Amino acid sequence: MRLEVFCEDRLGLTRELLDLLVLRGIDLRGIEIDPIGRIYLNFAELEFESFSSLMAEIRRIAGVTDVRTVPWMPSEREHLALSALLEALPEPVLSVDMKSKVDMANPASCQLFGQKLDRLRNHTAAQLINGFNFLRWLESEPQDSHNEHVVINGQNFLMEITPVYLQDENDQHVLTGAVVMLRSTIRMGRQLQNVAAQDVSAFSQIVAVSPKMKHVVEQAQKLAMLSAPLLITGDTGTGKDLFAYACHQASPRASKPYLALNCASIPEDAVESELFGHAPEGKKGFFEQANGGSVLLDEIGEMSPRMQAKLLRFLNDGTFPSGWRRP
Repeated sequence: MRLEVFCEDRLGLTRELLDLLVLRGIDLRGIEIDPIGRIYLNFAELEFESFSSLMAEIRRIAGVTDVRTVPWMPSEREHLALSALLEALPEPVLSVDMKSKVDMANPASCQLFGQKLDRLRNHTAAQLINGFNFLRWLESEPQDSHNEHVVINGQNFLMEITPVYLQDENDQHVLTGAVVMLRSTIRMGRQLQNVAAQDVSAFSQIVAVSPKMKHVVEQAQKLAMLSAPLLITGDTGTGKDLFAYACHQASPRASKPYLALNCASIPEDAVESELFGHAPEGKKGFFEQANGGSVLLDEIGEMSPRMQAKLLRFLNDGTFPSGWRRP
């Protein structure tokens, strides 16, 4: 059970909280104090009556403004967030202490070294990664990251090792270990190829003279690489369709279809079939025809509210119905 106590900055308040727990025979597992006026308590589950009575007594302590239950202590929440972040990273990441012993690793690391986390923790970084003296590097108290080419299981990696400094009670920064990230050279090569393959020649068809227009073109070139909907606004005849096509040509989707649809020129009863197609084995809609590519929905503001609502799901998550059935 975890409590979050909202309180004023008063000398002795924390001690009164702890005395109350001792008086009730509650075994405190942990306590964390936030400078902004919050105290977090972690203890074993209580019966409902004992819990209700404890909450009432805490609220009666001078300086306490409120108290509530919370699912996590701040440190637990941070740990869970860090774990989720590490699990999402495709690159192997290790955290090592001052003896270069592994104390944290993400699933990509476990897969690379073929071991579960509890077994990885029994190894030092030097036992896992040959060709670099981790202990000597840590003993030198480095200030900056270091990059090194390493080979693991016959695969080439660019190893980036970053020192981790924490502030002690004297406000001194103390080296506590390092974070090791292993970037696959094959993966990096593919990413560089995608960037290098960007074709911005289509933007040469757009005449940009003013600084603002040049800035718009520069931004469009960057945004073109994103797999996300782009909203292009402007008066009639200002070249919105040119921008849309240029963004398609400069994107990783350039080899896929590019289709444009003027929403204002299609009758209301035909818009749905044009976008989503008919039932299976019937006519394919624009989205299905342009799968993997780009679609320009020109004059989308002229669509009925009903159709705009149907498009919302597609714009939010990229999914769409595979067709619709005629009555």
